[in-house]
Amino acid sequence: MELLSFALDDKYFGVLLDKVKEIVKGTRVTPVPLTPPHIEGVMNLRGDPISIIDLKKKLGFDSKAESLDIILCYIKDSVVGLRVDKILTINKFSPDAFKKVPKSIERNIESKYIKGIVKIEEDKYIIIDVDQLI
Repeated sequence: MELLSFALDDKYFGVLLDKVKEIVKGTRVTPVPLTPPHIEGVMNLRGDPISIIDLKKKLGFDSKAESLDIILCYIKDSVVGLRVDKILTINKFSPDAFKKVPKSIERNIESKYIKGIVKIEEDKYIIIDVDQLI
């Protein structure tokens, strides 16, 4: 399996690579009035409007995402952009490295957004379930 990894503050996250359409660098986003705080706005991708989610705000972080880069993901029947702090790399991992969220913390977090946790070398990555973001 493959994971596109990224950082939010000093924590490591990722999305499964089969959910990623592309990465767009330095993209301008137009704010849309009256949208929820985690919706940063829309961008124009080759003539198509794409909604952009500030992933830090969606997951309850105090600050906004810092990077101008956006991860475009297939979510349900559309493409949605995720703004993160820093895009890292593509990691490969075996399916047996994937672990579910521990039951002991499942009730204390927005676990519906978390698909699981994977350890790659010495780092642990929280895998985001992008289908639950919208």
